[in-house]
Amino acid sequence: MLNSEFIKYGAVNLEDITAIHLNGDFDSVLNLLQGQVTSDCTLINDQLGQISSLCNEKGFILCNFEIIFDQNKWLIIIENTQKDIFLNEITKFLPFYKISAEILNNKVIGFTRNKEQEMPPNEHLILNSDIAYLTLSIDKNNQYQESSHTLSKENWAINRKILGDHQIELQETGKYRPHELGQNNTRVSFNKGCFKGQEIIARMEYLGKLKKETRLIIHSNQKEVSEFIIIGQSYQDQETIFSSCFGKIDSFSK
Repeated sequence: MLNSEFIKYGAVNLEDITAIHLNGDFDSVLNLLQGQVTSDCTLINDQLGQISSLCNEKGFILCNFEIIFDQNKWLIIIENTQKDIFLNEITKFLPFYKISAEILNNKVIGFTRNKEQEMPPNEHLILNSDIAYLTLSIDKNNQYQESSHTLSKENWAINRKILGDHQIELQETGKYRPHELGQNNTRVSFNKGCFKGQEIIARMEYLGKLKKETRLIIHSNQKEVSEFIIIGQSYQDQETIFSSCFGKIDSFSK
């Protein structure tokens, strides 16, 4: 796997992450999500979660998040800065499905594991590769003390970039479509039914010609990526900087 030598393993307390419980009948929550988010939620189970997105009618990404099904609860795992965007978009539909949205106080723990490691039953797979995989767990009993957090938040973010997940932040809401960030390969299902923005996103998949894209660039100073737009944040590990860079496709070959 490309850049696998930079992957760091361990657990991290994701302090900037919120868990939102969509409280309602299993099928009602499933039907709500299927009509709104970009991923196919019928594939989710007790240990298989999903990275997903909400888009507007024009196909622009409003927010990124994870969906897991934990102890009979549908949970949206989302950055604190983006939770209000998700809630504002989804709340208008909740009465039609007899669902409520409740913010949980539990810690969310992220794990990066070597492919040879078995995944514990209380974790939910969200990203996978030939070398490593990322999981989430809801810490209900304060099981994971600070001494067990062997992974930094920066390394968790770098791991996600290495595994091809380029996420937007609050200031990028409504600016990019999934294909521009490679999310068409990671966060969008083209086999499910309609969802918000689906018509335009599908047109880009089957009829469009992509002129710009996002790639991970590993560099030693910001001057090396000055011709690109940085998606999200750049993260540094020792002397190495990791950036999700957006630009013209032919500019990456220079």
